[in-house]
Amino acid sequence: MEKLTLIRHAKSDWSSAAASDFDRPLNSRGNKAAPVMAARIRGRDQIPDLLVSSPAQRAVETVELLAHELDLPQDQIICQRGIYEASLETLIEIVRHLPEAEHVALVGHNPGLTQLGQWLCPQAPEWLPTCAVLELELAVGDWLSVSPSCATLLYYDYPKK
Repeated sequence: MEKLTLIRHAKSDWSSAAASDFDRPLNSRGNKAAPVMAARIRGRDQIPDLLVSSPAQRAVETVELLAHELDLPQDQIICQRGIYEASLETLIEIVRHLPEAEHVALVGHNPGLTQLGQWLCPQAPEWLPTCAVLELELAVGDWLSVSPSCATLLYYDYPKK
């Protein structure tokens, strides 16, 4: 069985002078929430083997904060361009081609992450708030075998919960 944790990036700074949506950083709330959520992950002893992230600034900053709190080295972090503004179909293909790892955390954006969660597990929430953590256990032997409703909801949490 594979384990996939979907993590929406932490709260971004809409008042930033960033040149584009892609370059928008985290705000102070986001900078506080990511370490809190990482501590909750650590407290459950469910640390992913690999973090796969959107390269958007707010996702990268979220991943850096998560990795620091989880003591994950840089070689366990991958940025994948396709996650930014990804459709459900694109995210499914990304998951099906993940590197060999038992537990992967995918860090990205809505609406794609929410759609992926629901595609994998009908019991997944209808919307992932910022910095939400949705841990799923997939009843498959490898990532390529991922299919609709193949997952069981193990854990769902978000900063304001």
